Amino acid sequence: MSFPNLQQPPSTELAGQVLIVEDNLINQAFLSTLLRKYGISNAVVNNGLEAVNFLKTETVDLVLMDIQMPVMDGLMATRMIREQLQLTVPIVAVTSNPEFDAWPRCLAAGMNDFLSKPVQKRRLEAVLQRFLPEKEQKPPVIDRAYLEEMTGGSSELLNELIDFFKNELPNNRQALFNALEQQNREEFDRVAHRFRSSLNSIAMLGLAAELKKLERNPALPDDEIREKLTILFGEIAVGLKTLDEVDNR
Repeated sequence: MSFPNLQQPPSTELAGQVLIVEDNLINQAFLSTLLRKYGISNAVVNNGLEAVNFLKTETVDLVLMDIQMPVMDGLMATRMIREQLQLTVPIVAVTSNPEFDAWPRCLAAGMNDFLSKPVQKRRLEAVLQRFLPEKEQKPPVIDRAYLEEMTGGSSELLNELIDFFKNELPNNRQALFNALEQQNREEFDRVAHRFRSSLNSIAMLGLAAELKKLERNPALPDDEIREKLTILFGEIAVGLKTLDEVDNR
């Protein structure tokens, strides 16, 4: 087996979950490692029957299916996935059999594409980009255009805004988490509303919008709000670092 260069990911960042159906341990490790290098999560099963059982309860975006496996081969597994489970998930054959011989049988079973072993990096990337969704690009924490408009390019004003925000940040953080600890949603909403103005003042508009989703939302349990709030303060730290870099130019 020739191993492709693992250093260069596909040209587009991809998301989703891939199921690898393969009985050979080396091939399992190879495909799983390659997908992880690309930042794509994956699960591995050893034969077609395990794949069918897996897909009864789990959802994936792509199946890489070996053809010849013990217990249940890839063709039978594909037919069961299509006919019994009624799933339309893309299934790509991965086999060392000659394409002219194997592909017609794979197509008849309900497969969507074909990869020959040894797997070529370029061919695998084409399959991944064809079937997997693109990773959502998160907007930058700092809205540079808004920041420029608000400060008029004045570094002195920017410094004042950053200093004020940093001085108030620990108190705001503590007040929000304390309100959750005390199960006081009214206080949480009050502090969050005030803190959103601070976030907007330093051009963290996206984070302010995320915080607004947590306000006056009785459907969200406290634990979920606490988790989202922790992530938000992590993003705030990233934003402050960005602002420091802008200010030091």
